This record gives sequence, C-alpha cells and structure tokens, in this order.
Amino acid sequence: MAGGTTRPTRRGWGLLAAGAVLAGGGLGLGYLAPGALGALAFPTVGLAMALARPPREIRAHRRVTNARVRAGESVTVIVAAGGAGMGRVTAAERVTAAAGTFVLPLGPARAEMRYELTAERRGALEVGPLSLVRTDPLGLARAVRPAQDETVRLLVHPRHHELALLPAAGAGGRDTSAAATRATEGAFAGLREHAPGDDVRQIHWRTSARRGRLMVREHADSARPGVTVLVDDRLGPAELDDLAEAAASIVLSGPDLPVDLRLAGGGHSPAAAGPTAHLDLLAEAVARPDADFPAACARLRSGPAGRAIVLLPAATDPQDVALALEALAARRVLSLAALIGTGSGAEPPPPPPGVRLLRAETPEDFAAGWNQSRWWTR
Repeated sequence: MAGGTTRPTRRGWGLLAAGAVLAGGGLGLGYLAPGALGALAFPTVGLAMALARPPREIRAHRRVTNARVRAGESVTVIVAAGGAGMGRVTAAERVTAAAGTFVLPLGPARAEMRYELTAERRGALEVGPLSLVRTDPLGLARAVRPAQDETVRLLVHPRHHELALLPAAGAGGRDTSAAATRATEGAFAGLREHAPGDDVRQIHWRTSARRGRLMVREHADSARPGVTVLVDDRLGPAELDDLAEAAASIVLSGPDLPVDLRLAGGGHSPAAAGPTAHLDLLAEAVARPDADFPAACARLRSGPAGRAIVLLPAATDPQDVALALEALAARRVLSLAALIGTGSGAEPPPPPPGVRLLRAETPEDFAAGWNQSRWWTR
C-alpha cells in the first residue's frame, strides 16, 4: 500500500460484468457484433486504470484545535498536505472509533485542508492517515496512495449534567452516625470491617475480639474528605455510556470536591489526578464483562474516607446490587447506590441503614433525582 493501489470502481466492475455477459452471450450464440462490443469493456477498464495512476507521494501534518472534546461538540482538524492539489486528486481521511472505521471525503486535495469532526458518543477517536485518490475521467478506476503522516488521537468526554454540590461528611448535610465524626486533619473517624489491603497496624484488637471479626480504625485524611465513585463497567456500551455520563456529572459537580474514580474492571483515577484525568478514564472505558465485581466492592470498603457512590446499570442482577449495598453500608458514612437505565423488572433489595438507593431511567433523570432528593441529608 505504500506505493499506492489501483482498482476498478464500482462503475468499472459493473462495466466489466456487463461486458463479460455481452461477450460470452454474443459469441456463444454466434452474434459477433455484440460479442466484440462486450469484449471492448476489458481494454476500456484497463486504459482507465492506466490513466488513474497513483498520486505522487507526499508528507502530511495534522493538528487539531482541541485534543479533548465533550460528546456532541466539534473539533477542527487541519491537515497540511504540502502542495497535493495537482491534477484530478481528492483527499480522504480515515477515522477509527469504537463503533468501527469510516472514511471521510475531504474533496479536492489542497496544501491545507480543514474540516469539522463531531463525535456524538464518548470514546477515543484515531484520525488518519490521509489518503490521496485519483480517478480516470469516466470514473471506472480509482488509485489510492496513503500520505506519510501520523495519526492524531482525540478523546471524547461524556456529557455531564449540573448536580447540587455534595457536602463532605461532617460538613453541611452531616452524617450523625457514631462512626462518622466531624472530619479534621488526621482525626479518628470510626471503625469499620477489615478488607483486603488494609494496614494490619490499624486493626482494633479489642473491638475485633468483642465482635468476632477484624475491625480497623479509619481516619479522615483532610478537612474535606471527598467521594469514591465506583462504575460498574461489565455490561454493554449503551449502559456504560449512561453510567459514564452520570459519573462525569459527579466529577464536575464541584471544583473543590476530591473524587476517587474506580471502574469495576480495574481502571482507577485517584483524587489527586484531577477532573481531566477522570474524564479521560471515562472516555476510554470499554465494557469488561469479566470484571471482578465482588473484588471491586471489597476495594470500596477500604477506599479513601468520605462518602461513596456506586453506579450500576438498572439490569444488574439483584445479588450484585445487594453486594454493592453491603459494601456501602460497611463504610459507616451515608452513601449512595444508583441504578440507571431500563431494568429487567427484578426488584432490587432494600438499602441498609446509611445507604440511599436512587433509580433513574436516563442520566438526566439521575441528575434530577440527585438534585431533588438531596440524598446526603437524613
């Protein structure tokens, strides 16, 4: 492909097929004139392929006005092709997304070409390489040569919706449970059940002996502990799009709210990474049917201090919903499980004390339910 390829177009293949039928039928039935006429199709297409020689090799350079956009927004792509506009040459751009690859015609090749690219869904787009195309005057043959260039990767962030600011536990919307106290630097926040990965030095042996299971001390790390968000990424792209949209809304709900973002499939963006890194993770998230959801819930138990939110598709098995609710209850601070989408009809289990359950058919409904219910208040 580096030297270019020349092939008949659909019109050229049609002419060849018609010529073969006409020549075969005419000669077979003894009609020389139709047979000779049909035979002319072959040298005609051959001549067209000779005329549609591959364009000369060029170098192209591509840049974009923004490497990150929100779903539904446009980005301008600028391709500098170094004097490609010679003869009957057009340009086409290859764009690869999660849904597949398509070719975007750009019209006559020029030294600089600009076009608008819009992605309606979140994801990663790979733009390029550029291809130069030449056809013969009759459109019977097509020659293609790829330009020497490098692809550009774009990240399309999920849409988001305005959410009421989530207060920290112990701030406005105080959680008055015994295990969640006012958060101060290094303050003791309470006891919770031991989870894999916990520091053994934090085990409270007296309480563990009394309760018959390991209990660990939990400390607040800052004056404003943030929120841990776990996204269940086991189902299909449509369900994951909705959850990513809800998660993006939480990430952008407040400039000072630290968010520890986790995917059930193992993806993780810590609070220190910031909103842009969180949105990048959500843009690149793909469905992982084999994700270990129980392990993700176990990590949720031992995650950073503060509230936690689990985003689940509405079609999630009720047993998995119960697992998420149990993990949230173990944090001993008012937290939320949200079921988003059209469910299978199975009724989820009732939430335990200290956990709220929010059901919504769309991300917009999730935002409305969040803002109306003020679930973090008692």
